[in-house]
Amino acid sequence: MELEKVSFPSPWTLATYHSELTRNSRSRYLKVGPAPVPGVRATEAALPSLIAQGGIMLFGAEMHIVTIAVQPAWRGRSVGEWLLLALLALGREEGAHTATLEVRVSNEIALRLYRRAGFEAVGCRRRYYPDKEDARILALTGLHRKRVWEPLRERFEVLSALMGRGVEAPG
Repeated sequence: MELEKVSFPSPWTLATYHSELTRNSRSRYLKVGPAPVPGVRATEAALPSLIAQGGIMLFGAEMHIVTIAVQPAWRGRSVGEWLLLALLALGREEGAHTATLEVRVSNEIALRLYRRAGFEAVGCRRRYYPDKEDARILALTGLHRKRVWEPLRERFEVLSALMGRGVEAPG
């Protein structure tokens, strides 16, 4: 819940997450935690137990990205991009051909990330968020097509190799 509160102006509740994780068979979630440091106990390392998390809902050949969040101190280190690509890979493995999401119109960092991955604006939800901000609806089609998936897969492999070597903790 701490990550949710520092990431979103209108955070989900614990009850919402509990329902998503225990009752929604169409939901899939990924989490990114810190890598263990040899010889250092987690309590000594002062690292968050959760660096990033993301979730999707599956609807046949469509997946909807419901959330992506990265701890503020870990942003700008490719963790969010890796997580987005991991979610796309997971949805694709489950048969998704299209990915959709909503993003605040003011969230330029997220909009740039999604555009780099090939998402395109397909609509707007007026006053979508509790604070009445509009949401831009984005879609990425053709995940099942090689020309769409191959560049994303290649980038995912590069970032996975980087993540495998570890991301330096904020200092």
